[in-house]
Amino acid sequence: MPSSQTDYNQALAALLVQVSQHPVVLDFQAAEKRLKAAKELYALESEMKELAKQATLYQKIDKVKAYQETMARSKAIEAQLNDEPLIIDYRRKLVAANDLLQHLLQTLETQINEELYRDN
Repeated sequence: MPSSQTDYNQALAALLVQVSQHPVVLDFQAAEKRLKAAKELYALESEMKELAKQATLYQKIDKVKAYQETMARSKAIEAQLNDEPLIIDYRRKLVAANDLLQHLLQTLETQINEELYRDN
């Protein structure tokens, strides 16, 4: 008889395959690939994200001037990118993929909680 660990691993592998083949995930991956191929846009998008992370860190450690300067640079890049069709497409598909994963996680959490409740 297979162990529960084996059952879990098989179920997880099957779930990962299904998620990776879902049209929303495939659309996101295709949009990400197109964005990465546009190296200048991808570099700007990456820089914007890094600046936003740095700004958050500066804010947490009360470096107000560094936060303001870093956030201003991030916002300037964001404004430049907001009208780019590849960026618009990428962001829309990122939101859709994120929504799918959030729904999946919420469903799994509900099912697990129901099972735990039944067992008690």
